[in-house]
Amino acid sequence: MTIWIYKSLRNLAKNHPVIFFIVTTYLWSWSFWIPIHQDGLPPGMTLALTLMGVFGPALAGSLVLRLREEPKEASSLPWAGFLTGALLAVSAIAMFKVNLLGVTDLAPKADLNFPPESPWYVYVLMGLVVAISGFIFTNVQSSYPTVRSFYEGLVPNRRTFLLAIPVLLFLPTVLILASTVADLLGISYEQPKYLQQSVAVWLPLMFVKLFTVAILTGGNEEHGWRGVLLPLLQKKWSPLVATLIIGLVWEPWHLPIVLDFIEDKTNIGLIVMARLVAIMPIAFLMTILYNYSRGSIFLCVLLHACFNTQLKLFVGSELMALVLLITILVSIAFFKMWRRNTGYVPTQH
Repeated sequence: MTIWIYKSLRNLAKNHPVIFFIVTTYLWSWSFWIPIHQDGLPPGMTLALTLMGVFGPALAGSLVLRLREEPKEASSLPWAGFLTGALLAVSAIAMFKVNLLGVTDLAPKADLNFPPESPWYVYVLMGLVVAISGFIFTNVQSSYPTVRSFYEGLVPNRRTFLLAIPVLLFLPTVLILASTVADLLGISYEQPKYLQQSVAVWLPLMFVKLFTVAILTGGNEEHGWRGVLLPLLQKKWSPLVATLIIGLVWEPWHLPIVLDFIEDKTNIGLIVMARLVAIMPIAFLMTILYNYSRGSIFLCVLLHACFNTQLKLFVGSELMALVLLITILVSIAFFKMWRRNTGYVPTQH
Protein backbone atom coordinates (compact mmCIF):
# COMPACT_ATOMS: atom_id res chain seq x y z
CA MET A 1 0.00 0.00 0.00
CA THR A 2 2.80 2.39 0.95
CA ILE A 3 4.70 1.62 -2.27
CA TRP A 4 1.55 2.20 -4.33
CA ILE A 5 0.95 5.59 -2.68
CA TYR A 6 4.58 6.58 -3.28
CA LYS A 7 4.41 5.59 -6.95
CA SER A 8 1.12 7.44 -7.41
CA LEU A 9 2.52 10.60 -5.86
CA ARG A 10 5.65 10.32 -7.94
CA ASN A 11 3.67 9.93 -11.15
CA LEU A 12 1.54 12.94 -10.25
CA ALA A 13 4.64 15.03 -9.46
CA LYS A 14 6.24 14.04 -12.77
CA ASN A 15 3.21 14.44 -15.01
CA HIS A 16 1.32 17.27 -13.27
CA PRO A 17 3.83 19.13 -11.06
CA VAL A 18 1.87 22.39 -10.97
CA ILE A 19 -1.34 20.71 -9.81
CA PHE A 20 0.64 18.62 -7.31
CA PHE A 21 2.29 21.76 -5.92
CA ILE A 22 -0.94 23.73 -5.55
CA VAL A 23 -2.94 20.90 -3.94
CA THR A 24 -0.12 20.03 -1.52
CA THR A 25 0.33 23.68 -0.56
CA TYR A 26 -3.35 24.17 0.22
CA LEU A 27 -3.69 20.87 2.11
CA TRP A 28 -0.71 21.59 4.34
CA SER A 29 -1.41 25.26 5.06
CA TRP A 30 -5.16 25.07 5.54
CA SER A 31 -4.81 22.04 7.85
CA PHE A 32 -3.02 24.34 10.31
CA TRP A 33 -4.77 27.63 9.59
CA ILE A 34 -8.42 26.55 9.84
CA PRO A 35 -8.04 25.45 13.51
CA ILE A 36 -6.75 28.94 14.38
CA HIS A 37 -10.35 30.18 14.46
CA GLN A 38 -11.34 27.87 17.31
CA ASP A 39 -12.06 29.59 20.62
CA GLY A 40 -9.96 29.01 23.70
CA LEU A 41 -6.65 28.14 22.06
CA PRO A 42 -3.83 27.79 24.63
CA PRO A 43 -1.06 30.41 24.83
CA GLY A 44 1.29 30.29 21.88
CA MET A 45 -0.91 27.99 19.78
CA THR A 46 -2.02 30.72 17.34
CA LEU A 47 1.59 31.54 16.54
CA ALA A 48 2.60 27.89 16.21
CA LEU A 49 -0.29 27.04 13.87
CA THR A 50 0.29 30.19 11.81
CA LEU A 51 3.98 29.48 11.31
CA MET A 52 3.42 25.82 10.47
CA GLY A 53 0.94 26.80 7.76
CA VAL A 54 3.16 29.42 6.14
CA PHE A 55 5.68 26.72 5.22
CA GLY A 56 3.14 25.07 2.89
CA PRO A 57 4.58 26.40 -0.41
CA ALA A 58 8.17 25.68 0.63
CA LEU A 59 7.40 22.09 1.62
CA ALA A 60 5.26 21.51 -1.47
CA GLY A 61 8.08 22.77 -3.68
CA SER A 62 10.66 20.55 -1.96
CA LEU A 63 8.39 17.52 -2.25
CA VAL A 64 7.48 17.93 -5.91
CA LEU A 65 11.14 18.34 -6.93
CA ARG A 66 12.26 15.32 -4.90
CA LEU A 67 9.54 13.08 -6.28
CA ARG A 68 10.47 13.93 -9.87
CA GLU A 69 13.94 12.37 -9.76
CA GLU A 70 16.31 10.01 -7.98
CA PRO A 71 19.21 11.36 -5.96
CA LYS A 72 22.59 11.00 -7.69
CA GLU A 73 24.35 10.08 -4.50
CA ALA A 74 23.47 8.57 -1.16
CA SER A 75 20.88 10.78 0.49
CA SER A 76 22.02 12.34 3.76
CA LEU A 77 21.02 15.35 5.81
CA PRO A 78 23.35 18.32 5.08
CA TRP A 79 23.88 19.55 8.61
CA ALA A 80 25.33 22.93 7.61
CA GLY A 81 22.15 23.86 5.76
CA PHE A 82 19.90 22.40 8.46
CA LEU A 83 21.64 24.25 11.30
CA THR A 84 21.56 27.52 9.32
CA GLY A 85 17.82 27.31 8.74
CA ALA A 86 17.11 26.20 12.31
CA LEU A 87 19.22 28.99 13.80
CA LEU A 88 17.49 31.60 11.65
CA ALA A 89 14.07 30.30 12.79
CA VAL A 90 15.04 30.33 16.48
CA SER A 91 16.33 33.91 16.13
CA ALA A 92 13.13 35.03 14.39
CA ILE A 93 10.92 33.42 17.05
CA ALA A 94 12.86 35.25 19.75
CA MET A 95 12.31 38.54 17.93
CA PHE A 96 8.52 38.17 18.06
CA LYS A 97 8.73 39.62 21.55
CA VAL A 98 10.25 42.87 20.28
CA ASN A 99 7.91 45.84 20.67
CA LEU A 100 9.71 49.18 20.76
CA LEU A 101 7.90 52.02 22.53
CA GLY A 102 4.48 50.64 21.69
CA VAL A 103 4.72 51.08 17.93
CA THR A 104 2.13 48.33 17.53
CA ASP A 105 1.59 48.81 13.80
CA LEU A 106 5.04 47.36 13.20
CA ALA A 107 5.38 45.16 16.26
CA PRO A 108 4.01 41.59 16.27
CA LYS A 109 0.28 41.20 16.87
CA ALA A 110 -0.81 40.54 20.44
CA ASP A 111 -1.89 36.95 19.71
CA LEU A 112 1.31 36.17 17.80
CA ASN A 113 3.50 35.46 20.80
CA PHE A 114 5.18 32.49 22.40
CA PRO A 115 4.83 32.89 26.20
CA PRO A 116 6.75 30.64 28.62
CA GLU A 117 3.47 29.23 30.02
CA SER A 118 2.60 27.64 26.66
CA PRO A 119 1.74 23.92 27.04
CA TRP A 120 4.24 21.24 26.03
CA TYR A 121 2.55 20.46 22.71
CA VAL A 122 2.94 24.09 21.61
CA TYR A 123 6.65 23.73 22.28
CA VAL A 124 6.61 20.60 20.12
CA LEU A 125 4.94 22.50 17.27
CA MET A 126 7.43 25.33 17.55
CA GLY A 127 10.20 22.76 17.48
CA LEU A 128 8.73 21.43 14.25
CA VAL A 129 8.74 24.96 12.84
CA VAL A 130 12.46 25.18 13.57
CA ALA A 131 13.06 21.72 12.07
CA ILE A 132 11.10 22.58 8.90
CA SER A 133 13.08 25.78 8.46
CA GLY A 134 16.26 23.73 8.77
CA PHE A 135 15.00 21.17 6.27
CA ILE A 136 14.21 23.85 3.67
CA PHE A 137 17.78 25.13 3.84
CA THR A 138 19.14 21.62 3.23
CA ASN A 139 17.81 21.98 -0.32
CA VAL A 140 20.89 24.04 -1.15
CA GLN A 141 23.07 20.95 -0.50
CA SER A 142 20.55 18.32 -1.61
CA SER A 143 21.65 15.07 -3.26
CA TYR A 144 18.88 15.69 -5.81
CA PRO A 145 20.44 17.72 -8.66
CA THR A 146 17.21 19.48 -9.63
CA VAL A 147 16.55 20.48 -6.02
CA ARG A 148 20.03 22.00 -5.79
CA SER A 149 19.62 23.88 -9.07
CA PHE A 150 16.26 25.35 -8.05
CA TYR A 151 17.34 26.30 -4.53
CA GLU A 152 20.84 27.62 -5.14
CA GLY A 153 19.22 31.06 -5.37
CA LEU A 154 18.42 30.84 -1.66
CA VAL A 155 22.06 31.66 -0.88
CA PRO A 156 23.03 35.26 -1.75
CA ASN A 157 26.14 35.96 -3.78
CA ARG A 158 27.96 39.23 -4.43
CA ARG A 159 25.53 40.26 -7.19
CA THR A 160 22.41 39.58 -5.12
CA PHE A 161 23.90 41.41 -2.13
CA LEU A 162 24.34 44.46 -4.37
CA LEU A 163 20.80 44.11 -5.73
CA ALA A 164 19.48 43.88 -2.16
CA ILE A 165 20.10 47.61 -1.73
CA PRO A 166 17.68 48.76 -4.49
CA VAL A 167 15.20 46.10 -3.33
CA LEU A 168 15.24 47.58 0.18
CA LEU A 169 14.86 51.12 -1.19
CA PHE A 170 12.28 50.35 -3.91
CA LEU A 171 9.04 50.53 -1.90
CA PRO A 172 10.01 53.56 0.24
CA THR A 173 10.99 55.38 -2.98
CA VAL A 174 7.66 54.61 -4.66
CA LEU A 175 5.63 55.57 -1.58
CA ILE A 176 7.55 58.78 -0.90
CA LEU A 177 7.32 59.71 -4.59
CA ALA A 178 3.54 59.23 -4.45
CA SER A 179 3.31 61.50 -1.40
CA THR A 180 5.49 64.11 -3.12
CA VAL A 181 3.25 64.12 -6.20
CA ALA A 182 0.20 64.44 -3.94
CA ASP A 183 1.81 67.46 -2.23
CA LEU A 184 2.44 69.11 -5.58
CA LEU A 185 -1.18 68.49 -6.63
CA GLY A 186 -2.56 69.66 -3.31
CA ILE A 187 -4.07 66.27 -2.45
CA SER A 188 -4.37 65.68 1.29
CA TYR A 189 -3.39 62.39 2.93
CA GLU A 190 -2.58 60.97 6.32
CA GLN A 191 0.98 61.55 7.44
CA PRO A 192 3.12 58.42 6.96
CA LYS A 193 4.11 56.62 10.16
CA TYR A 194 7.82 57.07 9.56
CA LEU A 195 7.26 60.81 10.01
CA GLN A 196 5.24 60.31 13.20
CA GLN A 197 8.06 58.54 15.04
CA SER A 198 11.74 59.16 15.58
CA VAL A 199 14.10 57.39 13.17
CA ALA A 200 15.72 55.84 16.24
CA VAL A 201 12.37 54.12 16.93
CA TRP A 202 11.09 52.94 13.54
CA LEU A 203 14.36 52.10 11.78
CA PRO A 204 15.55 49.30 14.11
CA LEU A 205 12.01 47.98 14.47
CA MET A 206 11.69 47.89 10.67
CA PHE A 207 14.76 45.68 10.35
CA VAL A 208 13.56 43.43 13.17
CA LYS A 209 10.25 42.89 11.43
CA LEU A 210 11.95 42.50 8.05
CA PHE A 211 13.92 39.61 9.54
CA THR A 212 10.96 37.89 11.21
CA VAL A 213 8.81 38.20 8.08
CA ALA A 214 11.62 36.98 5.83
CA ILE A 215 12.27 33.87 7.90
CA LEU A 216 8.84 32.89 9.24
CA THR A 217 5.77 34.91 8.30
CA GLY A 218 5.71 35.55 4.59
CA GLY A 219 9.14 35.64 3.06
CA ASN A 220 9.50 31.89 3.49
CA GLU A 221 6.54 31.45 1.12
CA GLU A 222 8.89 32.46 -1.67
CA HIS A 223 10.86 29.21 -1.39
CA GLY A 224 7.81 27.68 -3.02
CA TRP A 225 5.86 30.28 -5.00
CA ARG A 226 8.83 31.82 -6.79
CA GLY A 227 11.52 29.25 -6.03
CA VAL A 228 9.64 26.30 -7.55
CA LEU A 229 6.20 27.11 -8.97
CA LEU A 230 7.28 30.10 -11.08
CA PRO A 231 10.09 28.29 -12.97
CA LEU A 232 7.86 25.22 -13.41
CA LEU A 233 5.23 27.44 -15.04
CA GLN A 234 7.83 29.29 -17.12
CA LYS A 235 8.86 26.02 -18.72
CA LYS A 236 5.56 26.09 -20.62
CA TRP A 237 4.27 29.67 -20.47
CA SER A 238 5.53 33.22 -20.63
CA PRO A 239 6.34 35.12 -17.42
CA LEU A 240 3.13 37.12 -17.97
CA VAL A 241 0.90 34.04 -18.01
CA ALA A 242 2.89 32.34 -15.24
CA THR A 243 2.44 35.38 -12.99
CA LEU A 244 -1.31 35.50 -13.58
CA ILE A 245 -1.62 31.82 -12.68
CA ILE A 246 0.39 32.28 -9.47
CA GLY A 247 -1.68 35.31 -8.49
CA LEU A 248 -4.91 33.36 -8.94
CA VAL A 249 -3.80 30.66 -6.47
CA TRP A 250 -1.62 32.78 -4.19
CA GLU A 251 -4.28 35.14 -2.81
CA PRO A 252 -7.05 32.58 -2.07
CA TRP A 253 -4.42 30.54 -0.24
CA HIS A 254 -4.34 33.30 2.42
CA LEU A 255 -8.10 33.10 3.10
CA PRO A 256 -8.06 31.19 6.44
CA ILE A 257 -5.65 33.66 8.03
CA VAL A 258 -7.40 36.81 6.78
CA LEU A 259 -10.88 35.82 7.94
CA ASP A 260 -10.37 37.67 11.25
CA PHE A 261 -9.87 40.92 9.32
CA ILE A 262 -13.14 40.52 7.38
CA GLU A 263 -15.95 42.10 9.39
CA ASP A 264 -18.76 41.45 6.90
CA LYS A 265 -18.53 37.71 6.20
CA THR A 266 -21.33 37.98 3.60
CA ASN A 267 -18.96 39.78 1.22
CA ILE A 268 -16.02 37.38 1.46
CA GLY A 269 -16.09 36.75 -2.29
CA LEU A 270 -15.84 40.45 -3.14
CA ILE A 271 -13.09 40.97 -0.58
CA VAL A 272 -11.08 38.06 -1.97
CA MET A 273 -11.46 39.53 -5.47
CA ALA A 274 -10.30 42.93 -4.23
CA ARG A 275 -7.29 41.34 -2.52
CA LEU A 276 -6.58 39.38 -5.70
CA VAL A 277 -6.41 42.62 -7.68
CA ALA A 278 -4.18 44.13 -5.00
CA ILE A 279 -1.77 41.19 -4.91
CA MET A 280 -1.23 41.00 -8.67
CA PRO A 281 1.21 43.95 -8.78
CA ILE A 282 3.30 42.27 -6.09
CA ALA A 283 3.26 39.01 -8.07
CA PHE A 284 4.52 40.81 -11.18
CA LEU A 285 7.30 42.51 -9.24
CA MET A 286 8.33 39.16 -7.77
CA THR A 287 8.46 37.59 -11.25
CA ILE A 288 10.50 40.46 -12.65
CA LEU A 289 12.93 40.28 -9.74
CA TYR A 290 13.29 36.49 -9.96
CA ASN A 291 13.96 36.54 -13.69
CA TYR A 292 16.25 39.58 -13.65
CA SER A 293 18.32 38.14 -10.79
CA ARG A 294 18.54 34.76 -12.56
CA GLY A 295 16.61 32.87 -9.92
CA SER A 296 17.45 34.60 -6.64
CA ILE A 297 15.02 33.30 -4.01
CA PHE A 298 16.92 35.42 -1.48
CA LEU A 299 15.87 38.66 -3.21
CA CYS A 300 12.26 37.51 -3.56
CA VAL A 301 12.19 36.74 0.17
CA LEU A 302 13.57 40.20 0.87
CA LEU A 303 11.04 41.96 -1.39
CA HIS A 304 8.16 40.05 0.21
CA ALA A 305 9.40 41.10 3.64
CA CYS A 306 9.62 44.71 2.45
CA PHE A 307 6.00 44.73 1.33
CA ASN A 308 4.81 43.22 4.63
CA THR A 309 6.85 45.73 6.63
CA GLN A 310 7.49 48.96 4.73
CA LEU A 311 4.01 49.45 3.29
CA LYS A 312 2.49 50.40 6.66
CA LEU A 313 5.52 52.47 7.54
CA PHE A 314 5.89 54.62 4.42
CA VAL A 315 2.42 54.72 2.86
CA GLY A 316 0.91 58.19 2.63
CA SER A 317 -1.04 59.24 -0.43
CA GLU A 318 -3.33 56.78 -2.22
CA LEU A 319 -1.54 57.85 -5.41
CA MET A 320 0.97 55.15 -4.52
CA ALA A 321 -1.30 52.61 -6.25
CA LEU A 322 -1.08 54.60 -9.50
CA VAL A 323 2.69 55.08 -9.23
CA LEU A 324 3.15 51.37 -8.54
CA LEU A 325 0.89 50.42 -11.44
CA ILE A 326 2.80 52.64 -13.88
CA THR A 327 6.09 51.16 -12.63
CA ILE A 328 4.84 47.63 -13.24
CA LEU A 329 3.40 48.35 -16.69
CA VAL A 330 6.69 49.94 -17.77
CA SER A 331 8.59 46.94 -16.38
CA ILE A 332 6.33 44.46 -18.21
CA ALA A 333 6.99 46.28 -21.47
CA PHE A 334 10.71 46.70 -20.82
CA PHE A 335 11.28 43.01 -20.01
CA LYS A 336 8.82 41.84 -22.72
CA MET A 337 7.12 39.52 -20.25
CA TRP A 338 4.69 38.22 -22.87
CA ARG A 339 7.58 36.39 -24.55
CA ARG A 340 7.99 32.81 -23.39
CA ASN A 341 11.79 32.74 -23.60
CA THR A 342 12.21 35.70 -21.21
CA GLY A 343 11.51 33.59 -18.11
CA TYR A 344 14.36 32.08 -16.11
CA VAL A 345 14.33 28.31 -15.48
CA PRO A 346 17.16 26.78 -13.42
CA THR A 347 19.34 24.19 -15.11
CA GLN A 348 21.39 21.43 -13.51
CA HIS A 349 25.13 22.03 -13.29
